[in-house]
Amino acid sequence: MQFSSEFKIKRSIFCARFPLSLAHMAQTESETKRGIAAIRRFARPFKRELATIGALGVLSAIANGSVPYVTGRFFDALINLSQGRMLTGWNGLPLWGVLLGAWVLIQLVANNADWIDDRLRRRMTLGIHLNIQYDGFDQIFKLPLSYHKNTHINGELQKLSTAGWRVSGIIQILVSITPQLLSILIGIVLAATINPWLAGVLLCGVLLYCILLLRILAPAAKLDSAAHKIWNESWDDAAAAVMQVESVKAAAAEGYESAKARDGLLKKTYTAWHKIEVIWSNVNFFQRIIVFLTQLAVFLFSVRLVANGSLTVGQLIALNGYAAMFFGPFVQLGYGWQQIQNGITAASHAETIFREPKENYVPADAVAPASLHGEVEFDHVSFSYGDKEKDVLADVSFKVKPGEVVAFVGESGVGKSTTVSLISGYNFPAKGHIRVDGVDTRRYDLGALRRGIAVVPQEVALFNDSIKANIRYGTFDASDDDVTRAAREAHIEEFIKELPQGYDAVVGERGIKLSVGQKQRVAIARAVLRNPAILILDEPTSALDAHTEKLVTESLEKLMRGRTTFIIAHRLSTVRKADTIFVFEKGKIVESGSHDELTAIKGGVYRRLYEYQIGLH
Repeated sequence: MQFSSEFKIKRSIFCARFPLSLAHMAQTESETKRGIAAIRRFARPFKRELATIGALGVLSAIANGSVPYVTGRFFDALINLSQGRMLTGWNGLPLWGVLLGAWVLIQLVANNADWIDDRLRRRMTLGIHLNIQYDGFDQIFKLPLSYHKNTHINGELQKLSTAGWRVSGIIQILVSITPQLLSILIGIVLAATINPWLAGVLLCGVLLYCILLLRILAPAAKLDSAAHKIWNESWDDAAAAVMQVESVKAAAAEGYESAKARDGLLKKTYTAWHKIEVIWSNVNFFQRIIVFLTQLAVFLFSVRLVANGSLTVGQLIALNGYAAMFFGPFVQLGYGWQQIQNGITAASHAETIFREPKENYVPADAVAPASLHGEVEFDHVSFSYGDKEKDVLADVSFKVKPGEVVAFVGESGVGKSTTVSLISGYNFPAKGHIRVDGVDTRRYDLGALRRGIAVVPQEVALFNDSIKANIRYGTFDASDDDVTRAAREAHIEEFIKELPQGYDAVVGERGIKLSVGQKQRVAIARAVLRNPAILILDEPTSALDAHTEKLVTESLEKLMRGRTTFIIAHRLSTVRKADTIFVFEKGKIVESGSHDELTAIKGGVYRRLYEYQIGLH
């Protein structure tokens, strides 16, 4: 049991990511309240298990609290038997036999209650752990895209992972210690009935241990904060280098990064954490010394009491048993304090994620059409990414009929990508209205709206799954024949057939095994399968060579037929066939028309951009 407790606290010290800092008491207080509230919420789905565990804990506490008392009386009965005195108990049976039977019954009750309690506790803590992680993923999936763009998501996932096992660890500690603390209350009463003075000695020993433990924990928390800061920085630096391993290898910097990791982890972090390990070693030492001195005091006082007949040997054995019982839970609480402390903070950090408002997928009286026609209208739309931010779009108005092809051009940062993101309802305008098929995007069931829109982005991020699964993503009920047809229309079927595993070939993390052009064509096949009313092409050919661009362009032209299409492009050669070209400048549409109409405007923005690209400037 001691080894297990030491292992748990050392693991919690090493793995902790969010230590409780004593230097920020106001923040700590709010974090503590939020963390405790979060833990209560995480445990709420398991109220029935908690109630059962509580009942079993009471039963176990009564049984375990009685064991030393019955054991002491049993030894007294044996001593009387050795001296030729046969004492009788219940129904005339020998007293030692009655006490032995009681001891067996109590042990059976305690062991079975503890066994059932352990199984329920393990099931509950596992459920809490995985529930937190699932609820966290579910929450993050449903947070708005603006949250994802402005947040370090890997850090948020780390918070959820840490909270999962830490909160379950807190529950494990509390539900295991609570019945033991109840056993202490029972033990104090029974010990006082044996000898109040010796029971007082035991109680003083426990209080002394608690005082010393609190004095030791205060500097440990401060050192822990510093150690975690050093470890976080060292770990993050090493992890960042691993994520950029191609750059590391290209610069032949493996040795530099390894030396940097060695200095951070094996020198700085080791030195800081070794100080904490010394403190916990001191805790272990003082625990042993206090237990030893308390038991020694009980033995010294008991010599006289036994000699004058005020205390029997059996009663002394019972008091010694209570000494171990009294210290056990407090020792375990001391070892688990760091885990409890950091667990509350981890729960608080996770709770900040759960309190973020989700997207309102289904507003009141939501419109959820089975399909879209593709008409899009911007009516005096202004938009910014924050109340204090300047407008990204300012009074933008246009109307696109179903099946029309329009293009957005302009320099970087003028609002082109923001405009197309508003069509999908990822954000809503601060002023004005955006209507799809005559319905304001604020009124749409967002799932129904987005199912009618497909996007072929500039940088295609595929899942580490098969080509078939990546093409089917978003149209999960599509048949294999549909997937094959979509691949054929995207001009990627021939490449897929050359692979040893064909459509079952795994593309690697973010599609690393495929070229840029191949990933683009997988995205096009996905869009073909989706059969959208509205198609958004965000610089789909900007990173392609001439041959691949020709293939992708052919696929895109086929995909665009009969669909309302928005093209974002810097290469003006890709937008010449658009029905209408909208020219953006500083968040406004400053020109619109066909390619020929716009190039005919002397001194026009579009004409200047076009002449620059063909080398006239």
